[in-house]
Amino acid sequence: MLNLGMTLKAKLRIKCKNCGNWSIIEVEKIFVNSGTSNSKLKIFLPAYLPLKTEKCSRCNKVIAEEKRLIGKRKK
Repeated sequence: MLNLGMTLKAKLRIKCKNCGNWSIIEVEKIFVNSGTSNSKLKIFLPAYLPLKTEKCSRCNKVIAEEKRLIGKRKK
C-alpha cells in the first residue's frame, strides 16, 4: 500500500517512445512513502501524476495517461 506524502504541481519533460520527440506536460509531483508504517525511518520517493492525458505533438500517440504514476529513473 502506498502512503502519500506532500504534493506539488510541476512541469515535466517526457520523451515519446515512438518518435523521440520531447514534450512538456503538467504533472503533480507526489512523494510516496516507501517504508513500512512501523519503521522509524521514513523514505519518500518522488513520483509524477499527470493532470490530464497527453499526446505527442508529432506522432499523436498517448505519452502520459491521467491517474497513472510516472517514476523518473537516473541513468
